[in-house]
Amino acid sequence: MIRNTRDFSLLIKLFCISKNKTLYIKWSAYLFIMVELIILLNFIGMIFELFIIIFAGVLLILILKKYFIKRHKLTRLLLIIFLNYFLAILFSWTSKVFVVSQLNVVQDGSIIAWMYNIITDFRISEFFVTVAIFLSYILKVNVFEKGYNALQKYITIVYGIFACVYVLIIYEYGNTLLDIIAFLIVFIYMVMVYAPFLRRSIESYRAVDEKTYKQAFLSLAIMSFSFMLIFLNFAVDRVFIFLGSLGFTVFYYLAWISAIVGIFGAYYGYIRPKSSE
Repeated sequence: MIRNTRDFSLLIKLFCISKNKTLYIKWSAYLFIMVELIILLNFIGMIFELFIIIFAGVLLILILKKYFIKRHKLTRLLLIIFLNYFLAILFSWTSKVFVVSQLNVVQDGSIIAWMYNIITDFRISEFFVTVAIFLSYILKVNVFEKGYNALQKYITIVYGIFACVYVLIIYEYGNTLLDIIAFLIVFIYMVMVYAPFLRRSIESYRAVDEKTYKQAFLSLAIMSFSFMLIFLNFAVDRVFIFLGSLGFTVFYYLAWISAIVGIFGAYYGYIRPKSSE
């Protein structure tokens, strides 16, 4: 897959050594159009994610203000969870800036090249999402359980460490299959944590009659369901890329919309009412 102008220049050099000048000219024109299209798609994605960053930033400020009013322990935990999602969005936006500004680095195996790659290929964003998922597990236990189930706790910790190691270390430049696996690993972790979260939220919603608590549990159910949709949509988008698409399918946009729905739902239904208790 051609991802940026550096890939384009490498392919141009390859065709330069070809004796078939007609083929060289045709492929040069094709590759140039493809790169320009990639830059355009990234620019659109960059603008889209900028609006999401602004919206998420406003919600984070509101959550922080609500936390300082009453300083609820669970509100603080939700604040840290949403901060990790915010950082994931921020680094995803940064990757689009790299492509649009045509900022490239030499793939020499250096720390700089590694940092550039984990940003442009969404790996650092996956890391922050993994941290947010683990913190969501702690939130679930604090809201719905009397204590930790030892086996479940260790499985959650071990899988979370495995996910972090994979998304940061198991990487090969331009290998879309490894990227798909990374998305699926994080998605599985999301299902492990948020599916039970969703079930318990719905059960609690049905069990209580007080309006404020029903609203709170419903908002947590919306949050957990929306968060599960994030990486399901991203994984589908990567599959399309693997099949030859340039990416930025409708699933890409649905993923970030799901993130905002989850954050806003939790704020409006859980954090905002709780601060007035």
